Amino acid sequence: MMPTLGEAAAGVPEVPQEFPKDLLIAWIRHMESYGQVWYEDIGRDYFNQEYWYLLVIATVRYWRREPLYIGDACDCMKTGSARTRETRLRRLFDASWLEKAQNPDDRRQTRVLPTADMQRIVGGHLRKSLALATRFAHQSDMVATADPLAAVLETAEPGANETYLVPWAEFLVTYTDDWNATFSNRFHTEEYWHPFVHCLLASWADQPLTMGEACQAMRTGSNRTRENRIVIAITRKLLARQKSVTDMRTTLVLPTPALERHLVGHFGRTLGQLQRLLRSLVSRATGVDSRAGTQ
Repeated sequence: MMPTLGEAAAGVPEVPQEFPKDLLIAWIRHMESYGQVWYEDIGRDYFNQEYWYLLVIATVRYWRREPLYIGDACDCMKTGSARTRETRLRRLFDASWLEKAQNPDDRRQTRVLPTADMQRIVGGHLRKSLALATRFAHQSDMVATADPLAAVLETAEPGANETYLVPWAEFLVTYTDDWNATFSNRFHTEEYWHPFVHCLLASWADQPLTMGEACQAMRTGSNRTRENRIVIAITRKLLARQKSVTDMRTTLVLPTPALERHLVGHFGRTLGQLQRLLRSLVSRATGVDSRAGTQ
Protein backbone atom coordinates (compact mmCIF):
# COMPACT_ATOMS: atom_id res chain seq x y z
CA MET A 1 0.00 0.00 0.00
CA MET A 2 1.25 3.49 -0.86
CA PRO A 3 2.17 5.75 2.09
CA THR A 4 -0.35 8.48 2.86
CA LEU A 5 0.19 11.92 1.41
CA GLY A 6 2.96 13.88 3.07
CA GLU A 7 4.27 10.93 5.07
CA ALA A 8 8.04 11.34 5.18
CA ALA A 9 9.95 8.21 4.26
CA ALA A 10 11.78 6.89 7.30
CA GLY A 11 15.04 5.48 6.02
CA VAL A 12 15.09 3.27 2.95
CA PRO A 13 11.46 2.14 2.53
CA GLU A 14 12.03 -1.12 0.70
CA VAL A 15 14.57 -3.17 -1.22
CA PRO A 16 14.81 -1.72 -4.73
CA GLN A 17 13.66 -3.82 -7.64
CA GLU A 18 16.26 -4.76 -10.19
CA PHE A 19 15.66 -3.24 -13.61
CA PRO A 20 17.86 -3.21 -16.72
CA LYS A 21 20.17 -0.22 -16.87
CA ASP A 22 18.55 1.08 -20.05
CA LEU A 23 15.14 1.12 -18.33
CA LEU A 24 16.59 2.93 -15.30
CA ILE A 25 18.12 5.50 -17.64
CA ALA A 26 14.76 5.97 -19.37
CA TRP A 27 13.08 6.43 -15.97
CA ILE A 28 15.69 8.98 -14.90
CA ARG A 29 15.18 10.89 -18.15
CA HIS A 30 11.44 10.77 -17.65
CA MET A 31 11.70 12.28 -14.16
CA GLU A 32 13.96 14.97 -15.51
CA SER A 33 11.26 15.81 -18.03
CA TYR A 34 8.73 15.86 -15.17
CA GLY A 35 10.71 18.70 -13.62
CA GLN A 36 10.52 20.58 -16.91
CA VAL A 37 6.75 20.05 -17.07
CA TRP A 38 6.39 21.44 -13.54
CA TYR A 39 8.55 24.42 -14.50
CA GLU A 40 6.37 25.12 -17.56
CA ASP A 41 3.10 24.72 -15.66
CA ILE A 42 4.03 26.60 -12.47
CA GLY A 43 6.69 29.06 -13.59
CA ARG A 44 10.07 30.19 -12.29
CA ASP A 45 8.67 31.96 -9.21
CA TYR A 46 7.60 28.69 -7.56
CA PHE A 47 10.10 26.29 -9.09
CA ASN A 48 11.56 24.73 -5.98
CA GLN A 49 10.87 21.75 -3.77
CA GLU A 50 9.23 23.69 -0.94
CA TYR A 51 6.58 25.32 -3.12
CA TRP A 52 6.04 21.98 -4.86
CA TYR A 53 5.16 20.35 -1.55
CA LEU A 54 2.90 23.24 -0.57
CA LEU A 55 0.98 23.39 -3.84
CA VAL A 56 0.54 19.66 -4.33
CA ILE A 57 -0.32 18.80 -0.73
CA ALA A 58 -2.76 21.70 -0.35
CA THR A 59 -4.57 20.70 -3.54
CA VAL A 60 -4.81 17.02 -2.69
CA ARG A 61 -5.86 17.60 0.92
CA TYR A 62 -8.68 19.77 -0.45
CA TRP A 63 -9.75 17.08 -2.91
CA ARG A 64 -9.74 14.52 -0.12
CA ARG A 65 -11.76 16.88 2.10
CA GLU A 66 -9.06 16.75 4.75
CA PRO A 67 -8.38 20.02 6.60
CA LEU A 68 -4.99 21.65 6.15
CA TYR A 69 -4.17 24.20 8.83
CA ILE A 70 -1.47 26.87 8.85
CA GLY A 71 0.82 24.71 10.97
CA ASP A 72 0.30 21.69 8.70
CA ALA A 73 1.15 23.76 5.63
CA CYS A 74 4.38 24.96 7.22
CA ASP A 75 5.28 21.47 8.43
CA CYS A 76 4.96 19.95 4.95
CA MET A 77 8.00 21.93 3.84
CA LYS A 78 11.34 20.21 4.35
CA THR A 79 13.69 23.15 4.86
CA GLY A 80 13.78 26.61 6.38
CA SER A 81 13.15 28.21 9.75
CA ALA A 82 9.62 28.74 11.02
CA ARG A 83 9.77 32.34 9.79
CA THR A 84 11.01 31.28 6.35
CA ARG A 85 8.19 28.76 5.99
CA GLU A 86 5.62 31.34 7.06
CA THR A 87 7.04 33.78 4.50
CA ARG A 88 6.68 31.22 1.71
CA LEU A 89 3.11 30.54 2.73
CA ARG A 90 2.31 34.26 2.94
CA ARG A 91 3.68 34.70 -0.56
CA LEU A 92 1.15 32.21 -1.89
CA PHE A 93 -1.66 33.98 -0.05
CA ASP A 94 -0.57 37.33 -1.53
CA ALA A 95 -0.44 35.81 -5.02
CA SER A 96 -3.96 34.36 -4.62
CA TRP A 97 -2.80 30.78 -4.95
CA LEU A 98 -4.01 29.97 -1.44
CA GLU A 99 -6.68 31.50 0.76
CA LYS A 100 -7.55 31.36 4.45
CA ALA A 101 -10.75 30.13 6.06
CA GLN A 102 -11.68 29.93 9.74
CA ASN A 103 -12.29 26.50 11.19
CA PRO A 104 -16.01 26.55 12.13
CA ASP A 105 -15.38 24.13 15.02
CA ASP A 106 -12.43 26.05 16.46
CA ARG A 107 -12.07 29.74 15.59
CA ARG A 108 -8.47 29.69 16.81
CA GLN A 109 -7.47 27.48 13.86
CA THR A 110 -7.12 28.77 10.31
CA ARG A 111 -7.50 26.46 7.35
CA VAL A 112 -5.49 26.77 4.14
CA LEU A 113 -7.46 26.28 0.92
CA PRO A 114 -6.38 26.30 -2.73
CA THR A 115 -8.05 28.96 -4.84
CA ALA A 116 -9.96 27.97 -7.97
CA ASP A 117 -7.05 29.16 -10.14
CA MET A 118 -4.57 27.10 -8.16
CA GLN A 119 -6.74 23.98 -8.42
CA ARG A 120 -6.95 24.48 -12.17
CA ILE A 121 -3.18 24.92 -12.57
CA VAL A 122 -2.03 22.19 -10.19
CA GLY A 123 -4.83 19.83 -11.26
CA GLY A 124 -3.93 20.37 -14.91
CA HIS A 125 -0.29 19.66 -14.13
CA LEU A 126 -1.11 16.42 -12.31
CA ARG A 127 -3.38 15.28 -15.12
CA LYS A 128 -0.76 16.06 -17.79
CA SER A 129 2.13 14.48 -15.88
CA LEU A 130 0.11 11.31 -15.14
CA ALA A 131 -0.72 10.98 -18.83
CA LEU A 132 2.98 11.30 -19.68
CA ALA A 133 3.94 8.74 -17.03
CA THR A 134 1.32 6.33 -18.39
CA ARG A 135 2.71 6.71 -21.89
CA PHE A 136 6.24 6.12 -20.59
CA ALA A 137 5.16 2.95 -18.77
CA HIS A 138 3.38 1.62 -21.84
CA GLN A 139 6.34 2.33 -24.13
CA SER A 140 8.59 0.59 -21.59
CA ASP A 141 6.30 -2.50 -21.50
CA MET A 142 5.57 -1.94 -17.81
CA VAL A 143 1.81 -1.93 -18.39
CA ALA A 144 0.02 -3.98 -21.05
CA THR A 145 -2.16 -1.10 -22.21
CA ALA A 146 -2.48 2.57 -21.42
CA ASP A 147 -5.59 3.31 -23.47
CA PRO A 148 -8.25 3.03 -20.70
CA LEU A 149 -6.41 5.35 -18.34
CA ALA A 150 -5.48 7.76 -21.12
CA ALA A 151 -9.12 7.92 -22.16
CA VAL A 152 -10.27 8.74 -18.62
CA LEU A 153 -7.65 11.47 -18.25
CA GLU A 154 -8.83 13.12 -21.46
CA THR A 155 -12.36 13.50 -20.10
CA ALA A 156 -13.82 15.52 -17.24
CA GLU A 157 -15.23 12.42 -15.57
CA PRO A 158 -16.68 13.20 -12.11
CA GLY A 159 -14.45 11.88 -9.35
CA ALA A 160 -11.38 11.56 -11.60
CA ASN A 161 -9.35 13.80 -9.31
CA GLU A 162 -9.91 11.62 -6.25
CA THR A 163 -9.69 8.33 -8.17
CA TYR A 164 -6.65 8.96 -10.35
CA LEU A 165 -4.89 12.23 -9.57
CA VAL A 166 -4.73 11.81 -5.78
CA PRO A 167 -2.86 8.45 -5.99
CA TRP A 168 -0.54 9.97 -8.60
CA ALA A 169 0.18 12.97 -6.36
CA GLU A 170 0.81 10.61 -3.43
CA PHE A 171 3.30 8.71 -5.57
CA LEU A 172 5.11 11.94 -6.44
CA VAL A 173 5.31 12.91 -2.76
CA THR A 174 6.61 9.42 -1.95
CA TYR A 175 9.17 9.72 -4.75
CA THR A 176 10.46 13.01 -3.34
CA ASP A 177 10.44 11.72 0.23
CA ASP A 178 12.42 8.67 -0.93
CA TRP A 179 15.10 10.92 -2.43
CA ASN A 180 15.36 12.92 0.77
CA ALA A 181 15.50 9.77 2.91
CA THR A 182 18.12 8.22 0.61
CA PHE A 183 20.43 11.16 1.29
CA SER A 184 19.38 11.67 4.94
CA ASN A 185 17.74 15.01 4.08
CA ARG A 186 21.15 16.54 3.30
CA PHE A 187 20.94 16.85 -0.47
CA HIS A 188 17.53 18.15 -1.41
CA THR A 189 16.19 17.64 -4.91
CA GLU A 190 16.27 21.27 -5.99
CA GLU A 191 20.01 21.70 -5.50
CA TYR A 192 21.49 18.28 -6.12
CA TRP A 193 19.17 16.17 -8.28
CA HIS A 194 20.56 17.40 -11.58
CA PRO A 195 24.32 17.27 -10.85
CA PHE A 196 24.06 13.86 -9.17
CA VAL A 197 21.98 12.37 -11.95
CA HIS A 198 23.92 13.98 -14.80
CA CYS A 199 27.22 12.84 -13.33
CA LEU A 200 25.90 9.29 -13.08
CA LEU A 201 24.54 9.18 -16.62
CA ALA A 202 27.70 10.75 -18.04
CA SER A 203 29.83 8.20 -16.20
CA TRP A 204 27.70 5.33 -17.50
CA ALA A 205 28.20 6.72 -21.01
CA ASP A 206 32.00 6.97 -20.46
CA GLN A 207 31.77 10.73 -20.96
CA PRO A 208 32.34 12.15 -17.45
CA LEU A 209 31.36 15.74 -16.79
CA THR A 210 33.83 18.52 -16.24
CA MET A 211 33.50 20.69 -13.15
CA GLY A 212 31.90 23.40 -15.29
CA GLU A 213 29.39 20.99 -16.80
CA ALA A 214 28.43 19.62 -13.38
CA CYS A 215 27.77 23.18 -12.18
CA GLN A 216 25.79 24.04 -15.31
CA ALA A 217 23.49 21.05 -14.68
CA MET A 218 21.97 22.90 -11.71
CA ARG A 219 18.95 25.15 -12.14
CA THR A 220 19.58 27.64 -9.35
CA GLY A 221 22.42 29.50 -7.62
CA SER A 222 25.38 31.69 -8.56
CA ASN A 223 28.55 30.15 -10.00
CA ARG A 224 30.18 30.20 -6.56
CA THR A 225 27.10 28.62 -4.93
CA ARG A 226 27.06 25.83 -7.51
CA GLU A 227 30.76 25.14 -7.07
CA ASN A 228 30.30 25.06 -3.29
CA ARG A 229 27.54 22.47 -3.65
CA ILE A 230 29.88 20.26 -5.69
CA VAL A 231 32.61 20.67 -3.06
CA ILE A 232 30.17 19.68 -0.29
CA ALA A 233 29.17 16.54 -2.23
CA ILE A 234 32.85 15.72 -2.69
CA THR A 235 33.45 16.17 1.04
CA ARG A 236 30.57 13.78 1.72
CA LYS A 237 32.18 11.17 -0.57
CA LEU A 238 29.34 11.25 -3.12
CA LEU A 239 31.28 12.92 -5.92
CA ALA A 240 34.98 12.70 -6.71
CA ARG A 241 37.36 14.95 -8.65
CA GLN A 242 39.77 13.49 -11.15
CA LYS A 243 42.14 15.02 -13.69
CA SER A 244 41.36 14.18 -17.30
CA VAL A 245 43.93 11.77 -18.78
CA THR A 246 43.72 13.59 -22.12
CA ASP A 247 43.98 17.13 -20.74
CA MET A 248 45.50 17.62 -17.30
CA ARG A 249 44.08 21.15 -17.18
CA THR A 250 40.56 19.71 -17.04
CA THR A 251 38.98 18.46 -13.83
CA LEU A 252 36.33 15.77 -14.16
CA VAL A 253 33.55 15.12 -11.64
CA LEU A 254 32.63 11.46 -11.15
CA PRO A 255 30.02 9.68 -9.02
CA THR A 256 31.50 7.59 -6.24
CA PRO A 257 30.36 3.97 -5.81
CA ALA A 258 28.29 5.17 -2.83
CA LEU A 259 26.41 7.73 -4.96
CA GLU A 260 25.81 5.19 -7.73
CA ARG A 261 24.44 2.73 -5.17
CA HIS A 262 22.15 5.39 -3.68
CA LEU A 263 20.83 6.51 -7.06
CA VAL A 264 20.27 3.00 -8.42
CA GLY A 265 18.42 2.13 -5.21
CA HIS A 266 16.26 5.26 -5.33
CA PHE A 267 15.31 4.91 -8.98
CA GLY A 268 14.81 1.15 -8.69
CA ARG A 269 12.44 1.56 -5.73
CA THR A 270 10.42 4.35 -7.29
CA LEU A 271 10.21 2.67 -10.69
CA GLY A 272 8.78 -0.44 -9.00
CA GLN A 273 6.27 1.76 -7.14
CA LEU A 274 5.31 3.47 -10.41
CA GLN A 275 4.69 0.14 -12.11
CA ARG A 276 2.41 -1.05 -9.30
CA LEU A 277 0.53 2.25 -9.20
CA LEU A 278 -0.10 2.46 -12.94
CA ARG A 279 -1.22 -1.14 -13.16
CA SER A 280 -3.72 -0.38 -10.41
CA LEU A 281 -4.96 2.81 -12.10
CA VAL A 282 -5.27 1.11 -15.50
CA SER A 283 -7.26 -1.65 -13.83
CA ARG A 284 -9.59 0.95 -12.28
CA ALA A 285 -10.03 2.69 -15.61
CA THR A 286 -10.75 -0.60 -17.36
CA GLY A 287 -13.35 -1.40 -14.72
CA VAL A 288 -15.03 1.96 -15.26
CA ASP A 289 -15.11 1.36 -19.02
CA SER A 290 -16.50 -2.14 -18.70
CA ARG A 291 -19.28 -1.01 -16.37
CA ALA A 292 -20.17 1.84 -18.72
CA GLY A 293 -20.42 -0.59 -21.62
CA THR A 294 -23.01 -2.70 -19.82
CA GLN A 295 -25.33 0.15 -18.97
